[in-house]
Amino acid sequence: MKVAVLGSTGLVGKNVLKLLARLPQVVRVFCPVRNVPDLNDLGILEGASKLDFKQVDFEQDDDAMRLFFYAGFVGCDAVVCCLGTTRKQAGSKAAQEKIDLRLPLKLSAIAKKAGVKNFLCVSAMGADSHSPYFYNRLKGQLEEGLDMIGFETLTLVRPSLLLGKHKDRRFGEDLLQKTIGAHPEWIPAYVRPVHAETVAAHLVTSVLKPPTDHVCASDGTKGKRIIYNRVLANTKIDDLF
Repeated sequence: MKVAVLGSTGLVGKNVLKLLARLPQVVRVFCPVRNVPDLNDLGILEGASKLDFKQVDFEQDDDAMRLFFYAGFVGCDAVVCCLGTTRKQAGSKAAQEKIDLRLPLKLSAIAKKAGVKNFLCVSAMGADSHSPYFYNRLKGQLEEGLDMIGFETLTLVRPSLLLGKHKDRRFGEDLLQKTIGAHPEWIPAYVRPVHAETVAAHLVTSVLKPPTDHVCASDGTKGKRIIYNRVLANTKIDDLF
C-alpha cells in the first residue's frame, strides 16, 4: 500500500506518519514538504525508510505544481490531508484561506486525476459553509469542495481543540490543556478537546478500511464517513487496531 500525507510535519500529520511507518501493509509514504524535517524531531525511528520526503515550493506556478503532485500521487491508494494553520500563523484571513481551503482543494483535484480513490481530511467541529465564523466556514467550504470532486471514498474528521505539542506556542491552548488535563470528563464529549494521536489513529484506520459501503447519515452519500468529535473523545486507540 502506498499513501500520501499532506501536512506531514504538523501536529496530526506527524502522528499519522508514525502509525503508517509501523504498518507492514504500507510500503511507501509520499510526503511533500516545504523543508525536509529531521526524523528525530518527528520522533520517528521504526519504518523511517518508508517515508519519502520531497521538497516542494508551494508558490510555484500551477503547471509545475500539477506535474510534481501528479507524479507523487500516481499509484497511491490514499491521500491523507492534514493541512491547516491559524490566522495568527498565516498573517491574514486571505493567507489562511489559501492554506486551509484553496491548497487542499487544488491538491485533491490533482489526486483525483492521478487515480487516487480514497481521500481523508482533517476538518473541524462545526464545519459549515454558512457559518458566521470564518474558520468553520472555511472548513465547510472545503468539505463541500471535496464532495464535488467525487472520490470513491471520503473520510472527514471533525475534531474540537487538538491536544498535543504544537510547533508554535499557543498560550490559550496551553492553558486549557493544563486546566482540563486531570478531568477531561467534565467537558461534554461533543466539544471535549481530543489528542492529535486519536485523530491520526482514526485517519489511519480509514486508510486501511475505507468506508466503501458506508452511507453518510447527514447527506446519504455512499462511501463517505464523517467522524465527529464525540466519537473521537470516546475512543481508545488500542480498540482501533
